[in-house]
Amino acid sequence: MNNNLRLRPEEKAALSLRELYADKGCSFYRMSRFEEYDFYADKKDFLTSRNILTFTDINGRLMALRPDVTLSIIKHVRDIPGQVQKFFYDEKVYRVPRNSQSFHEISQAGIEFIGSLDEKNICEVIELALESLHSVSHGRRCVLDIADAGLIAKLIPEHNKRGILKCIAEKNIHELRALNAPEEIIKLMSPDLSLQEVLSPVIFDSLKKYHDEIHADYSVINISSLNYYNGLIFRGFIEGIPESILSGGQYDNLLHMMGHDKDSKAIGFAVYLDLLDLSERN
Repeated sequence: MNNNLRLRPEEKAALSLRELYADKGCSFYRMSRFEEYDFYADKKDFLTSRNILTFTDINGRLMALRPDVTLSIIKHVRDIPGQVQKFFYDEKVYRVPRNSQSFHEISQAGIEFIGSLDEKNICEVIELALESLHSVSHGRRCVLDIADAGLIAKLIPEHNKRGILKCIAEKNIHELRALNAPEEIIKLMSPDLSLQEVLSPVIFDSLKKYHDEIHADYSVINISSLNYYNGLIFRGFIEGIPESILSGGQYDNLLHMMGHDKDSKAIGFAVYLDLLDLSERN
């Protein structure tokens, strides 16, 4: 076979994930590469990177190369009362990755469920996240770290919010005590925290076969994620890749902020396919 025709790991993974999501009843969502800059400018708190790559089009409008897929889907999808719309995508985003000083074109695949969600739908998304990790892991060990952002939002005092969230992300229990964080939050930092203390009974029972691969871990929560997520939040890891290759959660707050019906809910995740190329080079 001609080497020039061989697919890169991220391309193979994208094909595998597209097939997985289509088989699960999700519809492919294709979107424009560009949005007006103002659309993203007032939502920077919800972006992984606050840097946005812009240009001026021939009509003089300031445009942005898409830094995020979820925002674009929420913008263009309309509510259908009583229904759950299930989408999947395979797209490029343009952002400055962590520990970088320049913009990168980043390949993502993922899903978004929007509408009248119930716990069954949430279970379905978490299960799809785990199946996504398995699909691209080539037999390597997979782990999904999960926490309840809604619970933290209720417990955290507003005056110490940023400092406490920084300590949670760093698993710094000593500093949490120094900041007089509520004891309920400190208990959530325990390495012995069980899944039953994070998941509802319905979700816990539905995901029994995956319990060895799901860890309760509140370090997945940070200051920006509390603005974005209001329910379960999770990150996925594959052995041999030093950072999370999957991230997602329930983001009803963002959905409502962008004009969707107050009864609508949303949950989804993205898989960062570029990290597969990096792991193969290493």
